[in-house]
Amino acid sequence: MKKVWISFFMGVGLIVFLINISWAAEMDILLNKLVEKGIFTKEEAQSVKQEVKQEAAKEIAVNQPTKSIDLPEWVGKTKLKGDMRVRYQYEKRQANAEARTRARLRYRLGIENEIAKDIKVGAGLATGGADPRSTNQTFQDSFQHPDIRLDYAFGEYVLNQSVRMVVGKFKFSDYLWTPDDFLWDTDINPEGGSIHFEHKLISSVTGYVNSGVWVIDDNGTTDKSDPYLTYAQSGFKWNNDKIDVNLAGIFYGFNGIKGTGPDWCSATNTGLTAINSSTGACTGTLVYDYDSVGASLEVGMNKPIHLPIERIAFFGDYIQNIDPIQENRGWAAGLKFGNKKIVEKGQWQGKYQYSILGQDAFVDFTPDSDRLGGATDITGHEIELQYAINKNVILALDYYHDQRYRAAKNSNDLVQGDVNFKF
Repeated sequence: MKKVWISFFMGVGLIVFLINISWAAEMDILLNKLVEKGIFTKEEAQSVKQEVKQEAAKEIAVNQPTKSIDLPEWVGKTKLKGDMRVRYQYEKRQANAEARTRARLRYRLGIENEIAKDIKVGAGLATGGADPRSTNQTFQDSFQHPDIRLDYAFGEYVLNQSVRMVVGKFKFSDYLWTPDDFLWDTDINPEGGSIHFEHKLISSVTGYVNSGVWVIDDNGTTDKSDPYLTYAQSGFKWNNDKIDVNLAGIFYGFNGIKGTGPDWCSATNTGLTAINSSTGACTGTLVYDYDSVGASLEVGMNKPIHLPIERIAFFGDYIQNIDPIQENRGWAAGLKFGNKKIVEKGQWQGKYQYSILGQDAFVDFTPDSDRLGGATDITGHEIELQYAINKNVILALDYYHDQRYRAAKNSNDLVQGDVNFKF
């Protein structure tokens, strides 16, 4: 009979222990009562208590999670980042009978791994189609699932504090400085390789050089060389507590594009006549080479006197094609004001930009696609306002008014209202 009682109280004690360890005191009181009534001796009660503790310890050990598996060191150095943008867009072209409105979505997700000391590999996915100047997906096609494509994939090596190199398909902002999107749409991710070098000249002045080779197309088995771009940019940055300056000059060398038709373009360079609506490819061939020289400048002032803003900056861009003798120049100028970066709630930025780009000042497959479809032979204005309604949640309103100054009745008004989520 005692064995039955022992088994019973062992089970009860184990359950009590697992439900709430504070009940151990109540179990002690119950055992003491059984000793007083002569059912258990003191030794037997102590034995029951010890057996309950041992069984409870075994149960806890069995239910403990297994030891975590050791992962490679690079896993701990992996970074995920991305953003999502929802847009409502209104567009009215003078050449069209009716305005166009559409809702659009952009989603981008990137991953970076430091796989070894000073070596980083990254890749990104994005919505959109074949257009190299857009990752937008228009709401259409009766709820069909949109495409997700490879946005970039690169390997980067940081030799030291002064030199870094990249190969693959990559974001160019670290390897080509531009104060605006006058010549380079921010969605373009070039393919090839680039190098960045910088060196502090004096206490507040840093000199830098950017250079690279970017492949434009593959001619397959033809004897003609593949089109590619080489560039070299040299500049310096100077800053103190009140003023910052960035000034650079650049040379672009286009190779193998004269006499060819780009796979994607705006059909505004001389010799290009139309665009295939389904593929984006142009009919016709380029008449000129597009070797160009240019300069970029931005001058910023922090907390300017009597103005309740964090920073105001003046910026400008200039480009000239060496080959043609007319319609071969372009320039942009503008003003940025507000917070230097928008992250926290209440931060904001504004921008105004005026642009004029000659028909053959630059190739027409790289400029900002929101500026009359990325065309050359344009002049126009842009006004943009951004405001963070919460951390990493930004509202934006962007207005473009552009027109072809050689082509009659071809102006464009574009309004974009955005909600951006960053993570």
